[in-house]
Amino acid sequence: MKRFIKPVLMILLLVFIIAIVCLLILKYEVEGEISMPFYLSRIIVISSAEGIQKENTQNIWDLELLQNNDIYIEINKNEDEEKKELIENIVLDNFQINKNPLKGELNLYEPTQDENNLYKMEQENSIKDKIIYKGSQTTNMNNLEIANQGGRIGFRYTNQNLGTYTSNEQEQITHDGTILQKLNIKSEELKAEVSFDITISLVSQKKYKANISLEFPTNDIVSEGTGSYEKVNMDDVVFKRI
Repeated sequence: MKRFIKPVLMILLLVFIIAIVCLLILKYEVEGEISMPFYLSRIIVISSAEGIQKENTQNIWDLELLQNNDIYIEINKNEDEEKKELIENIVLDNFQINKNPLKGELNLYEPTQDENNLYKMEQENSIKDKIIYKGSQTTNMNNLEIANQGGRIGFRYTNQNLGTYTSNEQEQITHDGTILQKLNIKSEELKAEVSFDITISLVSQKKYKANISLEFPTNDIVSEGTGSYEKVNMDDVVFKRI
């Protein structure tokens, strides 16, 4: 009888160990890293619109209408971490449009090196597949640099091809969301959902990756002009070591 009890106990112990390991793996998949050297403190989305005057036109107003969504991500240092860590770079990639707006076409842009104009909707500033912010002494979005102890990074989603407003009236044009009324565009026709990956790479060779989902534009910008949203609850942003 004893010769059978020992194998059974061994099997039960093995099953118990496997169950514990599976639970720990499941917990990690759901919660990710509990304590990281750096963390996302908030995400800010600012939405508005503008009109770009076409060149070589005979009309007083010949505006290509755009709807802009500026996204800023703030990364802070975890002061509870005793070991000093430095950010090597932050990579944003795997950009996906999960819901396209009913009107227009979404395009992605990175900051320019022009200190007076953070964003220009030009081909050279278009993001093809990823944007990299390098760790530096200070944060400088124009140079795609983030302070190695934390800072702010950003990019822009622009809804283009909304149409052209043409007029020869001597009128005042306000370059915010209300300009979209000129083409009878409704806020609900601009709603979009996007997602992307963020990877925090440290000088110590540690890497943490998460996926972020966002919706915009914020508020009813067609009637209110501008809108903003601040996300501080990061429970749905799960970082994992890679």
